[in-house]
Formats: sequence, C-alpha cells, structure tokens
Amino acid sequence: MLAVACVQPEKALSTKPVRLGGYILHQVPSNGGIKMRDKPLPFVLIVLPFAIFSLAGCVLRHDVSGVWKGSIESTDKRGHKWQGPAELTLNQNGDAITGTLVFTPPQAGRVQVPITSGVVSKDSLTFSGQNQFPMASVEISFHGSVSGTTLSGTADMTSRSAILGPATETASLSLQKQ
Repeated sequence: MLAVACVQPEKALSTKPVRLGGYILHQVPSNGGIKMRDKPLPFVLIVLPFAIFSLAGCVLRHDVSGVWKGSIESTDKRGHKWQGPAELTLNQNGDAITGTLVFTPPQAGRVQVPITSGVVSKDSLTFSGQNQFPMASVEISFHGSVSGTTLSGTADMTSRSAILGPATETASLSLQKQ
C-alpha cells in the first residue's frame, strides 16, 4: 500500500489509514507523503508509572502472620506503672489482619482480646478488638510499626468494670517475631 501511495498519488488520496488496535500507524496526507500518528502519549506516561507503583506497594507490605512475643508497659489511672508479658498471634490475608492479643496486667490475671479488624500497610500496623468478661469488658486499639522482626507501638485500652467503672490508659507494646 505504501509503494502504491508513492507511485500513484492520485489513488493515495482514497487510501484508508492503516490501523493496529486503536493506533493509526500510517495515513497518506493530501500531499502524497506519509504521516505518523499515535494516541496521546501523556496518557500512557501517566497510567503506566501509577500501575507500577501501585503493584510495588503491594509487594513491599510486610508479612506479619505468626506469633509475636514481648512485653506491655502502662501506667494505671492511679499513676502506678506496670509491665507484663504480651503475646500477639496474627493472621494476614492481603492487607487485612485478625488474631489474638494476650497480656497479663498485675492484679487482673491473663487477658485475651480477639482482634476483629486490622490493617497492615507498608511498615505500619493497626488493629482493634474487644472482649467481654462476666463483670467487665476491655477494648483495645493499636497503632504501631513493623521493622524486620520487631513490632512496636501504642495501644489505647478502655476497660469497663461493674465494680470499678470505666478506665482508660495507653500502653506501649514491644514484640519480637518468633
């Protein structure tokens, strides 16, 4: 077709453009020469990097599944500091987190809180959970970060007791992946 357009310019005027997908590859202009056209390149230059960086974000997410052990520290409403063991078991599905946090504050015994919602994003981790006991309840909201095999952050804890009433405190968690 190209040779025909160059040899016979009068037929070239009626020649249709050559298409490949949505791209117009060659079109014979009225002067008999060949003109190149493409779809707007800026669209491709914007969409392609966005897609690559979106996928890279998924790849850079930490795998936090497993057992994490360490300690929890806090100060109660009377100003008494306390520290105890903590164990966090996490299950990860994509960026969603579920699991269980177990810790032992003084004079309260072992507390187990199911994690009902959580999210991991790059190096940050957030989760929340609650548990009901016969005469009390506890709610926890955790915000922290993951660096290699170390997980650390703060947990806002609210306990409600039929005898003592509500109490809110902030605890620090420092855990190592097992």
